[in-house]
Amino acid sequence: MNARALFGICLPILAAHAVAQNQPLPPQPVPPQNPTTAQKAILGKLLFWEEQMSANNRVACGTCHSFGQGGGDPRRAPNPGPDGITPSPDDSFGSPGVARSDANNLYMPDAVFGFGRQVTKRASPSFLMAAWFPDLFWDGRARTTFVDPVSNTTMIPTGGALENQALAPLLDHGEMAHDSRPLQAVVQKLLDAKPMALATNLPTDMATAIAGGTTYPQLFQAAFGTNDITPSRIAFALAAYQRTLIPNQTPYDAFVTGNPTALTPQQQNGLNVFNGPGRCNLCHTTGLFSDRQFRNLGLRPIAQDIGRQAVTGLATDAGKFKVPSLRNVGLRTSFMHNGQFTSLQQVFGFYLNGGGPNLPNKDGLLIPLNVPPPAANDLINFLQNGLTDPRVAQGLAPFTRPTLRSQLLPEGGALYGLGSPGTGGRIPLALAEVPANLGNVDFKLGVSNAVGGGIATFVLSTVPAVAVLAGVNVNVGLGAGELMANFALAGAPGVAGAGYATLKLPVPAIPALSGLTMFSQWFVWDGGVPTGAATSRGAEVRLF
Repeated sequence: MNARALFGICLPILAAHAVAQNQPLPPQPVPPQNPTTAQKAILGKLLFWEEQMSANNRVACGTCHSFGQGGGDPRRAPNPGPDGITPSPDDSFGSPGVARSDANNLYMPDAVFGFGRQVTKRASPSFLMAAWFPDLFWDGRARTTFVDPVSNTTMIPTGGALENQALAPLLDHGEMAHDSRPLQAVVQKLLDAKPMALATNLPTDMATAIAGGTTYPQLFQAAFGTNDITPSRIAFALAAYQRTLIPNQTPYDAFVTGNPTALTPQQQNGLNVFNGPGRCNLCHTTGLFSDRQFRNLGLRPIAQDIGRQAVTGLATDAGKFKVPSLRNVGLRTSFMHNGQFTSLQQVFGFYLNGGGPNLPNKDGLLIPLNVPPPAANDLINFLQNGLTDPRVAQGLAPFTRPTLRSQLLPEGGALYGLGSPGTGGRIPLALAEVPANLGNVDFKLGVSNAVGGGIATFVLSTVPAVAVLAGVNVNVGLGAGELMANFALAGAPGVAGAGYATLKLPVPAIPALSGLTMFSQWFVWDGGVPTGAATSRGAEVRLF
């Protein structure tokens, strides 16, 4: 048989093999106990982007999950890891959350992050493909059975991981909560909150849903038939919204459904490398581009993070983490569960060498690869562009979002002026990151880095000042009807920088107050300095 005849026989066989390998996105599983409806989905969208769901009104679900990052976090902050030191080899890179607060939502020092924002020890996984996974989070701790957290009855026997996942960040003291935050506190905020009071540039569907002063109880009425707000309904709505986000209009999808030019020749070759010498499809099965398993890549020593083993208790799961979907991976700038890599080139180099050097329980599928640079470039091109849904990249429906208030406010609040040092040369630090939106029951102001065990006076004035009185910097107008309150500073008595306090000051929901700007400062009475006092910088408090 000549070569031409042999080629004629083999070509259909090769084509059929390629079709078998390159599958479209499988149907999305939806639990029958939580069918997706338009009313439930728009409620879930509002809740997903609602910063008032957090204990400090600065963190929404969407804060750590951005379409522009393929469903991950555009921020990349260091977590010092088990040794508590950064930078060091065991650092991971996660998402900044909230400053630590106690069960009463009063500021308290965290052992690692002090009074700064806490950072998750793992990178935010993409939420875009979450509906297809039976267990969620990197370690799979959000399981398939959803049990009502109030009645303890099973509401979804199987397929409820998305509902389980939805509630967890609301109670995590590092992500969105204060210590021991009950779900009922979230419910109470939604009962009284003006929907999306903090956000701007609302997409049309969100703006329409709350037009005319629609309240959250009314939105729950539309979605569930009664105006009761419950934790399970919050979870159901959030899950329903996420199930409407189906990124299936990638060049790859067009290619496998019959458009032979949807992928460029280089991307087609990259797909062949993906399915061939790159061995990517062994774990990232085409269609979903994940096999939905948990694997140990040898990336880090198991002792730094035992991963899946913490959920199952099985030694065979030590150091294993979820195999994520690669859809929209080209939009990401943080890769792996610990955010170790920042580019697809780095990720490919890792796999080219057979994965990581930590051998205990390392997955046997990882071997050094024989992929020359031209083929590697084509593979990265395919991942970067062939798996990106342009609607996700451009923020087009259904992947639209509002602008969050936390994107516009300084991290530590609107601070101004100068402070004055106290014992040990420490300048008290004003804690003023919480936005003063009308009706904010969690509004608070605090001070840290003061001398421990002393007394501090908080001053709230209608006018600012730039003055030096008795040797200390003063940033608020005095003698003009200002509010003053004294606080006993927590922290070891006499220790420099150990003192802290919190003023909780709920903002009335009075429309006439909108636009009012006030100015605050802390005065710490400190016998360790000649002036007898230390002061913080001023903090502007603008009601809206």
